[in-house]
Amino acid sequence: GMYGRVLVVGGSRRFSGAPSLAAMAALRAGADLAIVIAPEPAARAIKSISPDLIVEPLPGDFLSPDHLDLILEESKKADVTLLGPGLGREQATLDAVASLLWELRERRARAVVDADALFAVDPDSGWPWLAITPHAGEFRRIFGEDPSTNLPRRVRVCARASDRLGGVILLKGHVDVVAGLGRVRLNSTGNPAMTVGGTGDVLAGVTAAFLALSDDPVRAAAAAAFLVGRAGDLAFREESFSLTATSVLSKIPAVLMEFEVC
Repeated sequence: GMYGRVLVVGGSRRFSGAPSLAAMAALRAGADLAIVIAPEPAARAIKSISPDLIVEPLPGDFLSPDHLDLILEESKKADVTLLGPGLGREQATLDAVASLLWELRERRARAVVDADALFAVDPDSGWPWLAITPHAGEFRRIFGEDPSTNLPRRVRVCARASDRLGGVILLKGHVDVVAGLGRVRLNSTGNPAMTVGGTGDVLAGVTAAFLALSDDPVRAAAAAAFLVGRAGDLAFREESFSLTATSVLSKIPAVLMEFEVC
């Protein structure tokens, strides 16, 4: 258990691939265990994807407040809770995520929020161990401000938003901006083919794994952005714009070996 236990809360009747990618990415990045809590239709599919994942099914087609007690109990055993991949945007789901975030904040637990769960983020209610991973459109919805394509302005806007949030923001883009706790880091690995669906789920999973290991959430998020971008660059060399999220996932071990992370 030295290298962390990651809990992924995701999936719905329609989406099962996203939580699978996030959990597998956490394992590839070094986590000891990846547990997925998902509604029953998604859980069935996830179990068939990989025997490396521990899967806990929830009754029903989507996450709801009725599932909170089970999820909170499981989150107490985890080093990091990742919320969002494939959850969908049912109102009951967003209500459940909002309640989960409040409980995690009360415990000052380590958490990563991505994808559909970002719709439940209160921009004024973060904490130092919260990392959110929005793209520009999601950032705009949360904070009501366009992050801009001009890099100096993008950095300023992101830094200001992280101060407001009280946590860490990994703003995905051509240059990733990681801001939080009074610091900013920029990452330039990655390529345009990585706009393909699922690469954000891989990034969220790696961020969760690194957050489980690190005492510095800004460094963890920046390292995750670098690693996934570099993996995407290696995949692009072989597959060009045929690259998929699983291609990126498969290159994570090569990047870790490249930088002698062992």
